[in-house]
Amino acid sequence: MRSFRTLLAATGVLFSLHALPQAMGNLMYEEQNRLFFQQAEQPVKASIQGNMLVLEVNAMMNATADSYLAIFHIIQLGQSAEEADSLMNSRVNSLIRRVAKDGVKEADVFTDMLSFIPVYEIETTRKLFSRSYQEIPAGFEIQKNIHIRFRDARILDRLVTAAAKEEIYDLVKVDFFVEHQSACYDTLRMFATKLLNKKLENFSSLGLKVSESHRTAAEQNGAYFPLDRYTAYQTRTQSSLNSRRKGQLINDVRKPQTLFYNKVPYGNFDIVLHAEITEPPVQYTYNLVVMCQLPEAFPKKDVKEIIKHVWITDKGEAKLLDLP
Repeated sequence: MRSFRTLLAATGVLFSLHALPQAMGNLMYEEQNRLFFQQAEQPVKASIQGNMLVLEVNAMMNATADSYLAIFHIIQLGQSAEEADSLMNSRVNSLIRRVAKDGVKEADVFTDMLSFIPVYEIETTRKLFSRSYQEIPAGFEIQKNIHIRFRDARILDRLVTAAAKEEIYDLVKVDFFVEHQSACYDTLRMFATKLLNKKLENFSSLGLKVSESHRTAAEQNGAYFPLDRYTAYQTRTQSSLNSRRKGQLINDVRKPQTLFYNKVPYGNFDIVLHAEITEPPVQYTYNLVVMCQLPEAFPKKDVKEIIKHVWITDKGEAKLLDLP
């Protein structure tokens, strides 16, 4: 019976080893990206150095953004300055009307002028025995960025579709905004302080005179935005620009490069608030360190009790002195 249980245990281990890749995903095959599966190294959260007790608490909160800012880049060419400006305004105004159907107000759209410059082309001038090349004005180029603020992350796809209908294909970036950042840090501070007090109580129960200690403390906070946490990844799927035809060999198969959101790992934190996420959040962190200088466990004896003899003569004779 015992050997049968051992066999079952071994079978379970083998089954879990075979099932592991299905839970980890295709990123495990990327040699350079294996680091993303490692949890952060656990630091020493409590240590005693001499009579100094050092305690540390790390806390994190995942916060959903209250608003977002999408930045699109648009470029327009025209044979004259008036034509380029007219075509640019037409595309921008059409985009504003399209996004208004998704609840974006005109006040939430801002057009940022980048450049308005002439465009030159090379013209060949032929002479009897030579040929020269000259730059001549061929038109004008306008570049702008369109800033669109919105509050529902789900409409970003519709904004991209509306921009594409106006031949605007360059989504530069999306910024995330949280209105009450200080409230997030206050919440983290409250939870971290509560946990730290529990740790102090635990060390007091071990016999350390924590209540009689002299204490100093330090704190540090930080924030990680989604824009900083996207990581390059080469997909395992293959795509072809040409469809397979009978008798033809496809040789343009490629593996696209893509990105994925890689959150800050939870392994380095004692507290994680709102740990389950679907939408990439803003990750706020808070670190609290307290140093307790404990009283001496074995107090030093009075110096008068230790010194008994003093050598005062040239001959090396010791005489007992009566110290007051």
